[in-house]
Amino acid sequence: MVIKELTLPRRLILTEILKKYLKPNHPKYPVIEKELARRWAGYWGEAALANYLKELPSEKYYILHDLQLQLHGIHFQIDTLILTQTYIQIIEAKNIIGTLYFDNIFNQLIRTNPDGTEESFEDPRIQCRRLQSLLGRWLILHNLHLLPIDYLIFFKSSNRTILKTSGTGTDLTRICKGRDLFNKIENSENRYKQVKIQTPEMIEIANFLLSKHTPKQIDILKEYELTETEPIQGVQCSSCKHIPMEYQKGKWICIKCGSKSRDGHIETINDHFLLVKPTITNRECQKILHLPSANITQKKLIALDLPTSGHTKKRVYHQWPDNKSYILIEKKLKG
Repeated sequence: MVIKELTLPRRLILTEILKKYLKPNHPKYPVIEKELARRWAGYWGEAALANYLKELPSEKYYILHDLQLQLHGIHFQIDTLILTQTYIQIIEAKNIIGTLYFDNIFNQLIRTNPDGTEESFEDPRIQCRRLQSLLGRWLILHNLHLLPIDYLIFFKSSNRTILKTSGTGTDLTRICKGRDLFNKIENSENRYKQVKIQTPEMIEIANFLLSKHTPKQIDILKEYELTETEPIQGVQCSSCKHIPMEYQKGKWICIKCGSKSRDGHIETINDHFLLVKPTITNRECQKILHLPSANITQKKLIALDLPTSGHTKKRVYHQWPDNKSYILIEKKLKG
């Protein structure tokens, strides 16, 4: 049973928004493009894992995707957590193309690219052991340390991903690719046969984990050392991506391609909430949208039915509750 569905990572969403409002000649643009390619690859690896896990019996396995927890100020994220009556399985998903060597001497993963160049990454087994330790301590803190914790590293199946070892003594028992995932899960089942908890306790633990899910707060402008004034302001044309569109007679008009929109401002306001801050004033909104008057701006904001505080000229409009801002963007990015 899937207790927590897989959604687009917030960092990926925020980086996509940031890219939209930067000019291609901005010095940070190529850095952001490269980071986005890496983030999307990671997400598609997690999505492939999630699709495989749908084949598991729902009554036996409780699954939480992208679980984020905190322990004494330490924020940690688990790609996928599987809860059973006998053990807990942490699964980290990887989507790396190339020939991959697990270096057991220096505890690193080395990728050899087609052009012969090499890149090194932290050994994912080290990452998983850290998560194993943090989760164990977190469960002890909440008096839930009832189950042993194991881990797997899942590589998205691809004929362009080749796994190899460099040196002897490299343990690959917890590494799998594609459908070999099910063999590894079966191995774990054989390793942990003793029933530790019953179904009601499984449900209780799964729901408690979900209630403690705490997404990390991200200031994407700060991370890329950008100011609020560097992103371009205005409504983006959905057809040619030009910014800004002009507001004429109740419609947004693209001066570049002629496309029209009645609600293009909604996405721009939502982007402001995620990129800059979770509030906006009438004056700020008028400046961002390039609207001709405060009265038109006020009508646009009121129509969105946003939570507000203050009155008249001091009124402040607040971001939608319940993660609606992220949900709106995710729908668009997933098409």
